[in-house]
Amino acid sequence: MNELKKINIADLNWELLSILIIVITIVVFSGALSANIAEKKGQKYIRHFFLGLIIPIAYPIFILGGMKSKLKKKTSDAQINEEDEDDGFPELDIAIDINEDFFKQYPTDNKGHRAGPFIFETDQGIITAQFIIEIQKELLVINTVDSKGKEQTLRLPYNKIISCNT
Repeated sequence: MNELKKINIADLNWELLSILIIVITIVVFSGALSANIAEKKGQKYIRHFFLGLIIPIAYPIFILGGMKSKLKKKTSDAQINEEDEDDGFPELDIAIDINEDFFKQYPTDNKGHRAGPFIFETDQGIITAQFIIEIQKELLVINTVDSKGKEQTLRLPYNKIISCNT
């Protein structure tokens, strides 16, 4: 029967073992670095991990400078689209009639109020309403909170409203 030989630590070739550990570390690090670079540039990382293992050190350097970034391309396409939109003409909003019918589309709570918050842009500034108390033919009755935290009831005519966001 074969007996297992006991390995004596003194008999190990420490130089060869340390070189082997360093080489394996460099190879695995190269694969991980390649995968990381590829992922940051919007590429699939598995293929680049294995290429980094097969061609250590050189492949991560190659893809660091040579790989086209899908993310940069998407960003540059978005910037081109923004530049196309910014052609010197003022941006036009779609005209929506802000009237009684516009606010009736919002659902009511159990008290009959239309729950907000509603942000109204008027010619005198921004008004934030917690809810709409009543919708009348010519104006809204809204509930707001002033800077001191006190509730206020305001009447806001439709012709003073520039825009409304919920």
